[in-house]
Amino acid sequence: MKRRVRFPLMAKMLLWLCVHLGVLAAAFFIFVAWQLRLGLDSLLSGTAGERLKNVGEEIAGDLRSSARPTWPDVLKRYEASLGLGLSLQINPGMWVGSPPEKLPANVERRIKEFRRPPAVRPPRGPERPPREAREGRPGDGFGPPEDPLFGEGPPEGGPRGGRDFPPPDRDRPDRVEPVGMGERPKARPDFLLRGDRGNGYWAGIDLPLGEPRQGQPLHGLLVIRAADLSGGGLFFDLRPWMIGGLAVLGLSLLLWAPVFFGITRYLSRLSKTTEAIADGRFDARVGLSRSDELGSLGDSIESMASRLDRLVRGQKRFLGDVAHELCSPLARIRTGLGVLEYGLTPEQQARLESIEEDVGELSQLVSEVLAFTKASTAPGSVRLEAVELAPVIQLALSRECPGQQADVQIPEKLAVLADKSLFARAVANVLRNAARHGGDGCGLTISAARHGDEVELRLSDNGPGVDPADLPRLFEPFYRPDAARTREAGGVGLGLAIVRSGVEACGGTVRAESASPNGLSVVFRLPFAASEPSGD
Repeated sequence: MKRRVRFPLMAKMLLWLCVHLGVLAAAFFIFVAWQLRLGLDSLLSGTAGERLKNVGEEIAGDLRSSARPTWPDVLKRYEASLGLGLSLQINPGMWVGSPPEKLPANVERRIKEFRRPPAVRPPRGPERPPREAREGRPGDGFGPPEDPLFGEGPPEGGPRGGRDFPPPDRDRPDRVEPVGMGERPKARPDFLLRGDRGNGYWAGIDLPLGEPRQGQPLHGLLVIRAADLSGGGLFFDLRPWMIGGLAVLGLSLLLWAPVFFGITRYLSRLSKTTEAIADGRFDARVGLSRSDELGSLGDSIESMASRLDRLVRGQKRFLGDVAHELCSPLARIRTGLGVLEYGLTPEQQARLESIEEDVGELSQLVSEVLAFTKASTAPGSVRLEAVELAPVIQLALSRECPGQQADVQIPEKLAVLADKSLFARAVANVLRNAARHGGDGCGLTISAARHGDEVELRLSDNGPGVDPADLPRLFEPFYRPDAARTREAGGVGLGLAIVRSGVEACGGTVRAESASPNGLSVVFRLPFAASEPSGD
């Protein structure tokens, strides 16, 4: 049966957490993007407004300290340093340098709606007479001085200074109150929006360009255009959001990691313990304690293992006792058959030989049952010592597979820690099975190598092999892979069970694999013996 590939539970839980956090992050970014698309002006009340205000103050200061003809050069210098497009409008339709290209309709509408601050009237009083009284000519007392860029004074009956300042709108929430003498107006972000049809992102900043002492400060609208929302970090700084998001994700992982690793580690211990119990090692324990449902499950598994251990040991002890009790009657029967052998007719002799064969088969079965129960029911009788592999293999080959071709690849002096009699019997049983089922022409390959603190011994044949579905059950007592196999051809099904019992009694493991291109491989893994091996 093909084993199903399983996905580790820890990976599943971590994947679920990542998906969960990813969904939350996606929902957060979708919400932020939706809010930004509805209106970016809300950002002006935060750090974006402060950044725009600071940039506006810096540009306004440079413009005020520069000659009017050099203002286009000042803007180009800031364009290069900021990596953004800059345009300055002095009056409606009047731009310093080149006007912005491809102006979106919604941006053009906001530029037209821009309200320049109202004129600033100097205080009237006895200390400061009206300007028309001081200069001896009529007027309203706050006209602009002559300016070579915007005209030489107000034309007769027209706007003053070539500028059309609309009357103050007292209902507008963002209107600027007139400032007193000696106070310079500050730069003020006016709008921030996304151009129609995704045509970039645009910001407008009200720049104070004149001096308050002139009575009527000159204001301009600085239009900034950027290809993306960040605007080089001027419009929307993504770094704090990214750092905050990563911090939230990191904190979530930090809080959930102990839970994940605690659960998965305990489940891994449960899995290893149950696998050991399934392999017959009933002394396996979880080794961790918990006060939740998983802890109750672990306690139940350990209790089940203890009960199974008592049950299996009792069955093996009963089986061994029965086999031992059968030895004496079998011995008496064989003795009696030997006495009856004399004085019988040829026909009676044939019947007696048939009875002797059955008694011999029964005696062999009892002997194998005793060998199977010896290691598990009497662990104190197992004596571990350093056993050199090469002599044991050569002796087993000469007894069980005489005349068969065998390729032995075992390093000299390589030894394992085992009970010599149990180990020799296990090797002999494997070779006997190979010779019995592979036939006289079956070739054997025996190799051994050290892997850390263990030695791997591999015994392979090129016989017919075993169905892969039967491999896990080969070492079960009384199990024979081929249901049609007779006892004469396949034995009673205890040979490999004795192999497993003996190897595990020595502290090792054994498994069966399909050999390439055909045949069967039985692999022993036993502790490496660093001391000198014992002699024969």
